[in-house]
Amino acid sequence: MTFLSKKTGITKKAGIALCIASTLLVAGCGNTRMVRGYVFDKELADAIQPGVDNRQSVIGTLGGPTMRASFNDNIWYYVSTTVRVRPVFWPDAKEHRVLAISFNDSGIVDDVRNYDMNDRRVVNPVGDKTPTRGREMNVFQQIFMNVGRFSGSAPVGSGGVGPNGGGPNG
Repeated sequence: MTFLSKKTGITKKAGIALCIASTLLVAGCGNTRMVRGYVFDKELADAIQPGVDNRQSVIGTLGGPTMRASFNDNIWYYVSTTVRVRPVFWPDAKEHRVLAISFNDSGIVDDVRNYDMNDRRVVNPVGDKTPTRGREMNVFQQIFMNVGRFSGSAPVGSGGVGPNGGGPNG
């Protein structure tokens, strides 16, 4: 009788361990969605009115911008991207929104534009190299370039100074 109870106890432990392992495995393979950047709220974005709002009211409503235009401080961008994160794969963008707010010189909202996934543009960077001055050397030339260039004599100004004839510090 004791042999059967021990055997049953082992199978219960194995069953519990199997359930925990399978639960963790299934949970690890699930998809999660994550918002990166500004958490977009349509009602708040629609509340910004050109000609009515100013910089302070925009900050009060939306908070600080995600970024400002590089060459024009009068354009603010609120960028929000919702991505699907799957184990082993790169994050996949499912929704992308950009709210662009431009101000006139007196700080009043001039224009409000909404951009989404359809407005994205693919940018292919140029793979060319910038030419530099000088000569191109291979690895062996870089390693052995200075072999034989030095005569082995002491550096200039190191002889005859001090009591031992060494450097200025002896």
